[in-house]
Amino acid sequence: MVELDTYSVLLASSGQLSGDGQLRESFKERRDRKGKDFPLWYLSCNACKRLIFDGSGCEAVVAKDPKIITWLQLRFGGLAKTAELSSEQLNDHAIVLPPSPPLTDFEIDKCQNCSEENCLGTCQQ
Repeated sequence: MVELDTYSVLLASSGQLSGDGQLRESFKERRDRKGKDFPLWYLSCNACKRLIFDGSGCEAVVAKDPKIITWLQLRFGGLAKTAELSSEQLNDHAIVLPPSPPLTDFEIDKCQNCSEENCLGTCQQ
């Protein structure tokens, strides 16, 4: 029989927590300081559906310490609640880091007045 425990959960629409990469960095820092077994999990949309809710388009963070969820809610928004979950299920379905942010395509406009080999300096303005 699976043993359930009460965990604090921060639930938000997909991308609200993980969209800019800051949640991933927070997870990395905490795991570096506290160890990989620290009771903090990220639930993707699929893991959210499987473990907590059958609604679609959500993501969540689960923690044993409710203060962590309060801090993350202040930082990212979302809805804080509690849920009865199994640490075994969390470790099976939610141990990965939150996703990396999408790469931004920065393109520098090429100068119309010169070529790469023969720059007139007007493109540096």
